[in-house]
Amino acid sequence: MQKNKNLILFAMFFIIYEFNTYISNDMIMPGMIQVVNEFHSSVENIATSLSLFIIGGSTLQIFLGPLCEKYGKKKILLIGNILFLIATGVIPFSANMTQFLWARYFQGMGLCFIFIGYAMIHDLFDDKTAVKLTSLVANISVFAPLIGPVIGSAIIIAFDWRYIFIVTAILAVVSLAGLSYSMPNIKSTEPMMSFKEILYTYKKIFCTKTLFIGGLIIGIVSLPMLSWIGLAPVIVMKILGKSYGTYIVYQSLVFGGFILSSILIQYLAGRYSFYKLITRGAIITFMGLLVSFVFHKSEEIFIAGMFISSFGVGIFTGSIFRVAITSTGLSNSMSAASLNIIQSGTLALGLEILNLISHKFNYSLLSFTMINCVIGIIILVMCMKFANIVKERNWQ
Repeated sequence: MQKNKNLILFAMFFIIYEFNTYISNDMIMPGMIQVVNEFHSSVENIATSLSLFIIGGSTLQIFLGPLCEKYGKKKILLIGNILFLIATGVIPFSANMTQFLWARYFQGMGLCFIFIGYAMIHDLFDDKTAVKLTSLVANISVFAPLIGPVIGSAIIIAFDWRYIFIVTAILAVVSLAGLSYSMPNIKSTEPMMSFKEILYTYKKIFCTKTLFIGGLIIGIVSLPMLSWIGLAPVIVMKILGKSYGTYIVYQSLVFGGFILSSILIQYLAGRYSFYKLITRGAIITFMGLLVSFVFHKSEEIFIAGMFISSFGVGIFTGSIFRVAITSTGLSNSMSAASLNIIQSGTLALGLEILNLISHKFNYSLLSFTMINCVIGIIILVMCMKFANIVKERNWQ
């Protein structure tokens, strides 16, 4: 009974930690226009700030897997929470855009440690429960793009953008205290690998086709939603001339689809095969991006298309994550770390490319939706091939 209670508390405080790392980005996004204006910088740095945050989130991954194996997941996750807390506290003291961007990079390193909680879930639960819990945690965390802009806008209007990071630091203290108390301290029973063994293991993991392709797919699939987070302040408030209120409504509608499907997957997981979830979800995602492109001149239909697309994403990402991370037959911690490196690298590179192209065309909806439509075609092709691999190998 006590063990189950501690697992519930661990899940709750892990959700706070993960939610906080994401909301720290989403709260500042509506204030990024204010930040670049204060530091006399280009609007391009709004998306660059997000890219550096993501890159920071993959910088330490390759080291964390082996460290988790040696010292246990609990100690490493707590160190990550402390690092995130320190970096968050530094950002308000930035004196120029360069310092702000560097601080955001180090703050993004807090993302590196999230995989530890997911690896713990996959260590402790079976396929069906793991997919449900992964989707549930992701579902709660995705509220960040909805709640973040609301809280961020309120703070900016009442105070100053720097106070956003004060709120984030307070939440970091809460998660640190909670995880210290409740997180299971599970250590590997295997002896610590040598440096040569670590390199060999990572080589085997990265050479596992299913994991590598799965990481690419998750990164590419997440790109339309992530690019919307990075570019929406410019597109909505600067190019379209809309208010904070409209920006918040658009964010809520776009990410509402993902939340809805992440709730629905709690019912679908176990009732439908991974093959069906991946193929159906990919088709829905592509159709949503296509609708946004074809009807980009209508803001309402464009947002509806983005809603449909994000709904599709929530249907199948949990399945791909589960298949990818268990395909190596090796350490879940090191496999999850490798998967996150591939995913984060794909996201950061894709976001910078999309940012450059959108900037060239003055962040128009046509350029944004056209790029996303191309991404949708890539998603559809890759997911169908991945689903066939899943079907052939009888993953359920």
